[in-house]
Amino acid sequence: MKLIRAIIRSESTPRVIEALEKNSIFAMTRMNVTGRGKEMGITQGSIRYTEMPKEMLMIVLPDDVVTKAVRVIETAARTGKKDYPAAGNPGDGKIFVSDVEESRTIRTGEK
Repeated sequence: MKLIRAIIRSESTPRVIEALEKNSIFAMTRMNVTGRGKEMGITQGSIRYTEMPKEMLMIVLPDDVVTKAVRVIETAARTGKKDYPAAGNPGDGKIFVSDVEESRTIRTGEK
């Protein structure tokens, strides 16, 4: 099993969730987060914003579904022209994939 953590633009979240659901991926945790990437925030006039609001989706999946899920997230979260693969913009987000050693259902104790 793998844990996918996708940190994406807040306005992209509904589109990403809809795309995941169309691909039969329903279980996830959604959190509001703040942070910045290598662009170090943005400047609007004389105001500098060093942390930007984002959302993080956490999804645990079997290994054989992870590649498909990552592609779905990348495609749905990318801004810019959809017909050009590298058409995204800075701040579109980041996806992290990690191993999950064990998970348990609290209600049943099932592994």
